[in-house]
Amino acid sequence: MAGVEEPQKVKDQEPPGPVVLAINICDMVIRDELTHKVSLIGLFGVIQAMTFPCKHPLMHIYVALTGGHGKQDMEIRLVRVEDEQPVMAMAGPVVFANPLQVNELNFEWRNVPFERAGEYAVEVCCGKGSAPLGSRMFNVIQVGQAFPTLGSEMG
Repeated sequence: MAGVEEPQKVKDQEPPGPVVLAINICDMVIRDELTHKVSLIGLFGVIQAMTFPCKHPLMHIYVALTGGHGKQDMEIRLVRVEDEQPVMAMAGPVVFANPLQVNELNFEWRNVPFERAGEYAVEVCCGKGSAPLGSRMFNVIQVGQAFPTLGSEMG
């Protein structure tokens, strides 16, 4: 075809990083061995505590990523939103066989410390200390406190 040019490849250009498809917080993640389907049990967006500081005994963080190229250093961290104070973090490599692959990760966190009530976020980052690719906010409240409303309510 006349007038159609091939796109030029840019040398030394980094391929785009992974894309976060999902971040879910729940009580349990079950993967069926036969079908490899994932079930998320007890999804939540609020944690209630009697007093502060407190420790939440168990939470699972389910993360689905795609668009990665080869081996990527990933970090998942929990931060207090108010002052961006880190609460905990985990880091390690994730391997993408091709950019269309969806990697599903399950992080099990035990005895998660919460110094005080407030808004917290789980952040997924590509590389230690990098800006988040995606985040999932949730609230930690004192028992008896009204549950926070989320954006617009469906009626």
